[in-house]
Amino acid sequence: MFLRKLLNSAAMREQLAIIDIGSNTVRLVVYGGPPRSPTVLLNEKVTARLGRGLGETGRLSGKAMKAALAALARFATLLRVMGVTDVETVATAAVRDATNGPKFLEAVAALGLRPRLLSGEEEAITSAMGVIAAFPGARGVVADLGGGSLELIVCDGDRCEHGITTPFGTLRLAAMRSHGPTSFAAAVRGTLREANWQDGRDLPLYLVGGSWRALARVAMFEMNWPLDDPHGFELAPDVALNLCQRLAKGKPLERMPRLAGSRLATLPDAAALLAVLLREIAPSSLVFSAWGLREGLLYGRLDPATQAQSPIVAGIAAFAEAMGAPASIGTMVAGWTAAASAGDGPGREPLRLGATMMSLAAMRIEPNLRAEESAGWALRKRWIGIDDAGRGLLAMAALANTGRTTIPEGLARLAPAEDLREAVTWGLAARLCRKFSGCAAQSLSNSALLREDGKLVLAVRDPLHPLYSEGIEKDLRQLAEWLGLQPEARLLPAGADLS
Repeated sequence: MFLRKLLNSAAMREQLAIIDIGSNTVRLVVYGGPPRSPTVLLNEKVTARLGRGLGETGRLSGKAMKAALAALARFATLLRVMGVTDVETVATAAVRDATNGPKFLEAVAALGLRPRLLSGEEEAITSAMGVIAAFPGARGVVADLGGGSLELIVCDGDRCEHGITTPFGTLRLAAMRSHGPTSFAAAVRGTLREANWQDGRDLPLYLVGGSWRALARVAMFEMNWPLDDPHGFELAPDVALNLCQRLAKGKPLERMPRLAGSRLATLPDAAALLAVLLREIAPSSLVFSAWGLREGLLYGRLDPATQAQSPIVAGIAAFAEAMGAPASIGTMVAGWTAAASAGDGPGREPLRLGATMMSLAAMRIEPNLRAEESAGWALRKRWIGIDDAGRGLLAMAALANTGRTTIPEGLARLAPAEDLREAVTWGLAARLCRKFSGCAAQSLSNSALLREDGKLVLAVRDPLHPLYSEGIEKDLRQLAEWLGLQPEARLLPAGADLS
């Protein structure tokens, strides 16, 4: 049953497009791949700045509408020639707040698109659903910062409630801050209190939006963090507050990460806003998310059974399949090696299965590139459904799959030593299995890896005894010694009980 669900999640879906008409950018994203862990096939944006000047005039400017409609005309044409017919178009704060917003939407519809205007609450809920999709079981507050607004909403496992929208978008913050930091902080606090916002104390604060991720990149750069993708990066509130206070003053950074000029320009304002939110909400931690509104729209289209699938398993399964390592084989190898593991605790089984499938995929690349490249997959490809510690475990298992058991310093910063040692076990066990069996179903079904009375036993039925060679003896010994066990080969007659 689990295998069937896994294979279904790895199947390629019909291409689907989301057009997001935001206050700062107009963006097209085309998705494919497994529904629970979609792959971005095309990502294009135009900075139209529909929300610029909206606070003063109440209208979308002619220049901004012209830029946005030109981009949308290109998107509509591109989707038509690509043959993508499943298209969802949504508009948010700027169009929602503008007096000429309805007229703009009529022009969008004339391009053959079917725009849907999201209310502030719908925008907040959809963004939060994107976070829940990326971090299954997420419980805390989602803060989605866009060009025209900041949405706050409580998420609790699979539910979202008490969503509010505020006017603190990045295009508006500079004008609000021009009256001084005291006045700005009072305005933010007043808006939260007027909305009766009292949620999030001692819970994670999930941050969605490009300006938040730019702030995360600065923190990661200053910390010399082993990873470079801010998705899933976690920051302590006191560290974040110190960083925000420095950035809000607008002083040049002593060490400059690679950021777009537009993001650098919004950093002081976004930092000043976050500093107030940290004081008012008092979260337990900050978690940065690359998933938000668009991914929430995708997640909301899924049936409950697909929503319940593990996104990390679905993502790695599809990746391994594309590399020529079928998910069905990875599942069999994970079952064969289970006895070596210390046990799959909550949330651990998907990681071990993912690490096994990634180990098999790594065998499709050249031996001299295998260790570094497969560890790079773990650390730098955008996986959904794991945190930075999980990335560290995947990378350590990838290294152990090539025989390396020394834990690199960078990985030691990501995950506890005990967990990394367990990841070494996953990699060594996958290495033993693939080298012994060739990952052939007949080999796996006529052999077993067992733990018995301080021993690690490799049991093999006849006529497969020749598979146990001097090289396999060495790999069995390495795994057994790593586990503190004695290795033993047990060559059995045909049809014998493997247990």
